[in-house]
Amino acid sequence: MKLIKNIVFILVLAFCFVGCEYITEVADISEKTVVGLAPKSNTIVTDRDVVFSWNPVADAENYKLQIATPNFENASQIVTDSTMSVLSFTKTLSSGNYEWRVRAENSEYATAYTVHEFILTESPPKDISNQVIALTAPTNNATFSTTDPVNFSWETVEDADSYVFQIAIPDFDNPTEVIEDKIITETSFSKSNFEVGDYEWRVKAKNSIYETAYTTQSFKVQ
Repeated sequence: MKLIKNIVFILVLAFCFVGCEYITEVADISEKTVVGLAPKSNTIVTDRDVVFSWNPVADAENYKLQIATPNFENASQIVTDSTMSVLSFTKTLSSGNYEWRVRAENSEYATAYTVHEFILTESPPKDISNQVIALTAPTNNATFSTTDPVNFSWETVEDADSYVFQIAIPDFDNPTEVIEDKIITETSFSKSNFEVGDYEWRVKAKNSIYETAYTTQSFKVQ
């Protein structure tokens, strides 16, 4: 009888051991971060065969990779949406702006996406750093009333992709406030409801690699 009890006890222990193997808790990886290695944000890529890579995350089983153009918020195309167990992926792409993101997953959990953006160009952008922006309006030291809209404009810089437009009170050397700081693709900007005071405004042109110096002018509101 004692032998039978011992055998039953051993069988119960074995059953519990096997059962525990199947109910092992899955690690929660949701607070971990995937570190993207390449392409990093603001990278200029010139090879159409783009290699995407990232660091491993402990307890992850797979990685979900997505690539969008020009970005995920305004995607015209999701060029890749794949789940894989490897830490790199190669995709042949055309010239343009891209955003890519990757997250780690296991059977129950997933991390947040890590996001990077890059530009693929088969020829590097031209150096515009020695060009000078010509501000056309308002003229330097112009005066306005508080009810006047102020229309700012400047000449186009060839090979620029965008312009940085800023307005400071009373000037950029000793600003008490920068009331505008925008990146725009147009060569004009309009603003109303200025308070009485002295102002400076400035513009610089930029592309994906190069940028000009700022050109600065002042105006007054009274």
